[in-house]
Amino acid sequence: MHGGWMVPTNRRTVFVHTGDGLSDLDESGRRKKLLDSHPVLFVHGNTCDGAIWKEFMSCFPPGKYSCLAPDLNGFGRTEFSPVDAQFGVQHWSEDIIALMDALYLGKVTLVCNSLGGIVGWYLLAHYPERLHTLVQIAPGSPLGFGGTKDAQGTPNFEDYAGSGAGMSNPDFIRRLVAADRSLKPPETTSPFWIFSEYIMRGKRKITATNDAFEGMLRMKLGEGAFPGDVRMTPNWPGYAPGNHGIVNSISPAYLSGKLDFGNRTSKKPCVYWLRGDQDQIVSDYSTSDPAVLGRAGLLPGWPGEEICPPQPMIAQVRHYLSNYRQNSGNYNEIVIKNAGHCPFFEQPQQCFSTLKEAGAFGI
Repeated sequence: MHGGWMVPTNRRTVFVHTGDGLSDLDESGRRKKLLDSHPVLFVHGNTCDGAIWKEFMSCFPPGKYSCLAPDLNGFGRTEFSPVDAQFGVQHWSEDIIALMDALYLGKVTLVCNSLGGIVGWYLLAHYPERLHTLVQIAPGSPLGFGGTKDAQGTPNFEDYAGSGAGMSNPDFIRRLVAADRSLKPPETTSPFWIFSEYIMRGKRKITATNDAFEGMLRMKLGEGAFPGDVRMTPNWPGYAPGNHGIVNSISPAYLSGKLDFGNRTSKKPCVYWLRGDQDQIVSDYSTSDPAVLGRAGLLPGWPGEEICPPQPMIAQVRHYLSNYRQNSGNYNEIVIKNAGHCPFFEQPQQCFSTLKEAGAFGI
């Protein structure tokens, strides 16, 4: 049985989706169950909320695990405050720690996806002692999304043009505001099409009343939320990250140096990096990357491969994790065939079994 409840913390009140009847218990019952089981905390990506983890949470044996999937600030039912892009990832991470503290959780297995994966990188860098393991399912690059080249994340332009809220399609945002569940033309700007056919690649046949899709419509919208404000620039493709909002928060302009792990601890949690071989969002040739669209002739004025090559997101993750291994950490890279950006939603049981066999959910 799945439900959820509002959890007051010292930062904000967080809505937490749960499995195994946890939300049906009173406070003392929840605390006992959390203490008697292995807590697994799930961090969702962009354009969704914690509801996207519900079916994956069903794969965990009841009693042995307690599954918790909070809505991040700006998403779902969690208490909202405008997102300061400069500190967006840091504040999401601090909200996770505050939630753990409110639930008396010393350590968790942390499972992240996409934007949530960038939050996971921050927690790995700053709070490694709070993690049993870190499971990264198609995580965003630790160098952010858009505006960089090479595995080290060299910016294409000093102002990180090509990243931030300007990446979001205005018609998609208009249809989000209208809570449009239709597939009327142009289908490719329909929220339901983007969720079911682009993000999920049509691998799961769902309806527009599916709670995971409804999570897209529960996002907070506007300059302080999704996608954020846009700053114009003479550099291609004409926009740079603004100061507020969700998409600006994952620009490399605001992540540089913040996810470095260094030698903060002698004991580092193992990282399990799982990705689908057909992911078209976090990829070395992401179809969400302006440089990929420019190279394909879909965005005019592309300045060419030398100035604005596609962002090598997979190479950047691998470079980051290789450095992690050299600094006494360890990681496993796992690729699932015929899977895209959300294998935990496309094929939850296979994703769970693959990670379990790899040892990702042990203590």
